[in-house]
Amino acid sequence: YRRLLSQHHPDKLVAKGLPEEMMKMATQKTHEIRQAYEAVREARSF
Repeated sequence: YRRLLSQHHPDKLVAKGLPEEMMKMATQKTHEIRQAYEAVREARSF
């Protein structure tokens, strides 16, 4: 979870100077990663 979030976090991509379109994709990917993590947390009750 942390590795994926770090790779796709929008703030890290801003520092690399990527275009706005990539930022939108990164924001969406971050949202998907967080949703998946929440589903795992609920399933494992932690």
